[in-house]
Amino acid sequence: MDFTGKVVVLTGASSGIGAVTAKLFAAHGATLTLIGRNETRLQDVAKACEKAQGKKPLWLLLDLTANHSCEIIATKTVETFGRIDVLVNCAGKIGITSLFDATMEGFDELFAINLRVPYELTQKCLPHLVKTKGNVVNVYAAPMRVRPGFLALGMISDALERFTKSSAVELAPEGVKMNAVRPGHTRTRFLENINVDDEDFDDTLEVLAQMVPNRKIIEPEEVARMILLAASEMFPNLNAASLVVDGGGSVA
Repeated sequence: MDFTGKVVVLTGASSGIGAVTAKLFAAHGATLTLIGRNETRLQDVAKACEKAQGKKPLWLLLDLTANHSCEIIATKTVETFGRIDVLVNCAGKIGITSLFDATMEGFDELFAINLRVPYELTQKCLPHLVKTKGNVVNVYAAPMRVRPGFLALGMISDALERFTKSSAVELAPEGVKMNAVRPGHTRTRFLENINVDDEDFDDTLEVLAQMVPNRKIIEPEEVARMILLAASEMFPNLNAASLVVDGGGSVA
């Protein structure tokens, strides 16, 4: 896969799957706009990308849910690099919510970052993606079993699946493709969002691994490779696909 001359916008780039994906894109020649919320980690990723590729990425420290953030990303990228070829919606958050919650705060927070942001950022980048006949890759959780506490996340996952497939059909006449990469339990910092302490991190991952047929946690590098594949031109007719990387956990 060669992304030389391609401009890639990547959210969630300061950690986890997003950080690994950024470095892999850089290794394959991409010019990058990186968006994250942790300045130290985002700068570290940007430096690693520059070292791998020899070109300095544009990095933006933003709260994606804030007003005008998505517009800023599209505008700054085009001002800096002149085009957008690939958008990877990788930013996201997990959280435990319930109908028994006293307020809508948790529900609204999850929907804002996980669903509204990909929709709006795609909308803002779309005029530029149409010009380049570009690609959009949405990254969100593999199909989830019904479990207490994850009602909102399950609803979001279903909505993003519909977003991906419906948008792919809508955008196809313009030459823009949209696909999804859906990882299962991956070795990232996601457990911090549900208050799992560092000392319990490995034990929790081991419990999660037992839910997967091969008893293994997904490594972020594997997910990153799938994201690059979906964003590439290797399969010109890959569109509206939902590429699940979960070791069979969603069907076992």
